[in-house]
Amino acid sequence: MRILASLVLTLLLVACGDKYDANLAGPDPVPAKHADWRSYGDMADFEMLVDVNSITHEDEADKGSPKYTYVWMWQKFKQDEIDGQSKGKYRNKYTRQAIDCPSGRMAGIAVELRDADDLKVARYDVPGYQWEFADQEPNSYGADFVRQVCKIMTDKAAKPADAS
Repeated sequence: MRILASLVLTLLLVACGDKYDANLAGPDPVPAKHADWRSYGDMADFEMLVDVNSITHEDEADKGSPKYTYVWMWQKFKQDEIDGQSKGKYRNKYTRQAIDCPSGRMAGIAVELRDADDLKVARYDVPGYQWEFADQEPNSYGADFVRQVCKIMTDKAAKPADAS
C-alpha cells in the first residue's frame, strides 16, 4: 500500500511539472553588482564587511512570524581557510544573518565560501525551521553588530514615512 501511495504522489508531482516549485524564490544569492560593502572591522585573521544594501525586512517571507532583519556579512581572510565539511580551501566567507532586533538575537541562515579567485567552494543554507538564534554577549562585537544593523534598518523603515 505504501508503494502505491508513493507511486501516486510521484505521478502527481511529475504531472504538475514546473508548477510544483514555480513560486519558490530559492536561497538568496550573495550580493554582487548592487552591493555596498562597508568595513565593519579588521581582526587579526580577517576583515569584516557588511553590505548595507542587504539590510532589509522580507515582508513576504515573514508573514505570520516575527519580522526579522536580514543582512549579508563578508569575512575576507588573510590566508586560506579549510572548510570542515567540503575540505575545500576558501579565502572569502559570506554569511547571511537573520536578526530579531527586539531580543538582540541572531541566526546564521546561509554561508557561501569562495576561494581567492572568487570561485564558489561550498554553499550551506539553513531551512527556516532549523534557524538557531543566539544571544549576543553584552558589550561584545556581536552585540554591537546587532545594535548597528537594527539601527540602520529602523532608519531605512522610517524614511518612507518621513518623505510624505
